[in-house]
Amino acid sequence: MANIDMSLDDIINKETKRAPGGRRVASGAGATRNARSTNARAAPYARGGGRSAPKGTADESHMGGASVGDVANSSNPMLKVKSDSKPNTVAGAICNVVREARGNKPPSVLATGPQAINQAMKAVAIARKYLNEEERPIDIVCSPVFERDVRSGSNVTFELSKSARPVVREPTEDDLTAKDKTDVFKLAGAIAGRVRDGGDVALTTKGPVPVLVVVKAIAAAQEYLTDDNLTLKFAVSIVDLENPEIKDATSTYLHFAIVPFNA
Repeated sequence: MANIDMSLDDIINKETKRAPGGRRVASGAGATRNARSTNARAAPYARGGGRSAPKGTADESHMGGASVGDVANSSNPMLKVKSDSKPNTVAGAICNVVREARGNKPPSVLATGPQAINQAMKAVAIARKYLNEEERPIDIVCSPVFERDVRSGSNVTFELSKSARPVVREPTEDDLTAKDKTDVFKLAGAIAGRVRDGGDVALTTKGPVPVLVVVKAIAAAQEYLTDDNLTLKFAVSIVDLENPEIKDATSTYLHFAIVPFNA
């Protein structure tokens, strides 16, 4: 699989568009198609130390030591992302599960902690690029499900599903943003308010803690919209933006496009 070990910078094409806060997008399209290979299909995702996960947790559904083919053929395909997982490798596994699973069912992605969640989101973003370049393009959207209350937990399962149509949403100056100390519930309120108003809603951020804040805010916004009979999912992508904190420099950001569905 020639492209599996490419760096994120290699995946991003350089072109200029507007982004929130006066930044400009230096990329938007990007990942080279992931070629199939025997090594990637057989890549194991072992549970640490061979220990069994506690019953009743999302980790229990994770098939430790299984090949990608085994995961694809399971009734509840799931991949586990760790803090040191390579996003490109996980993206390749997601793509191969989608290709091999009955009905092209995407796997769930389990991650615990800010760093693992950040890596998981990069992996899903890269997988979206690969799958959208297939002969028969497939796009995927995410729904975050926290094992504990959003206030205290960072153990999340990203339930992936196929989108009926491609999600195309470029960063704009109107996008919401998040930093390390952004209040999750104020951000969730802003998301829910914009969804109720019927406008396009997206968030752009970078770094493990801000990404966790965004994911928690989306999950909390879903709770706020329960009485509105709306379900929130999101499509994540990688963009390169001019970094206002570093002169003449760009940084890699994650862009979350909110996709509401009638419940």
